[in-house]
Amino acid sequence: MKNIIYNIYNEEIKKIINDENTKAIYLVGSSKDIDFKLDNVSINDIDLFVFIKNGEEQTRIVKKINNIEFDINYFSEYGVKNFINKKEYFFLKEMKNPKVVYDRLGISKDIIRLSREKFKEGPDKLSKEDINLLKSNLYAKVEDLKVKEKFDGFEYEFLTNLYLKDIIVGYFIINNKWIPKDKKLFKILKDENIELFKLCKKVTETYEYKDLVDLYQYIFIQ
Repeated sequence: MKNIIYNIYNEEIKKIINDENTKAIYLVGSSKDIDFKLDNVSINDIDLFVFIKNGEEQTRIVKKINNIEFDINYFSEYGVKNFINKKEYFFLKEMKNPKVVYDRLGISKDIIRLSREKFKEGPDKLSKEDINLLKSNLYAKVEDLKVKEKFDGFEYEFLTNLYLKDIIVGYFIINNKWIPKDKKLFKILKDENIELFKLCKKVTETYEYKDLVDLYQYIFIQ
């Protein structure tokens, strides 16, 4: 007898497949690496991408069944093409290596190949003018914090954290790298540039203008 998690998952998949509008279903996120048939399996959420013939570019539905959260994103034919062509990070990241659950028309091979190719290319590069504009805007934010007395303590720390994130995002942009999700920003930064990570960490410890300047110069003044 199969466990309850597999039964819940299987019933939900059957419902989606029985909809004539469904073309393909993919398990994405961490749930794609889990075998739901195992007796001791434990899972809180299941992420699905569903490709449909007709509908909105993207529709997201989140629902709970027996404490298991299903996060289901539906994409129309236009949506799939558009997200690939626009290089939408969240879409390419998941579709470069999903688990194919169902494929009515045999479309998965080409879509996964295209997603991998686009992901490997990285985001579109900014022009020199756009990079200079980005740098000047970030510098203006840093300079805004030069006179600490203009702010109360909470506001100053809040703005420092905000501008710190903007500067880190700027690092990924000018180096033509995908921008990670907020919760993974520091982890990925630590893995690929330990010196930059240390400078960022120092800012979060001191909230000093000079440390934010050091960080800015490390990234943008070379």
